[in-house]
Amino acid sequence: PAADGRHPVANEAGGLSGKPLFEMSTAALADMYRLTRGKIPLIGCGGVSTGEDAYQKIRAGASLVQIYTSMAYEGPIVVPRIKEELAACLIRDGFSSVAQAVGADHKAAKGPDGKKGWLW
Repeated sequence: PAADGRHPVANEAGGLSGKPLFEMSTAALADMYRLTRGKIPLIGCGGVSTGEDAYQKIRAGASLVQIYTSMAYEGPIVVPRIKEELAACLIRDGFSSVAQAVGADHKAAKGPDGKKGWLW
């Protein structure tokens, strides 16, 4: 896609991974969540290196979150840190579980009829 070609590292050898993919992959995740109306589990991936990143994927519609590049660079120690940061995000916004936060960005949006709920 054109969005990748504009990133400063897009023309380097190898594939694009990590932070450069975060926004685009989160937008694609959100689109898929809307299109499926939240009826199938989705895996959020692409640029997740903090609990806040994981939380944004979850709010966009991810039931599960994959970490890859951050694990490669930081090692397994990244997992408990991300879990701790994610827990803080959930508490901050009043969720008692990850399941409650899945797709929260869509549920709060107003549809064409002006009611809160699904966009389409």
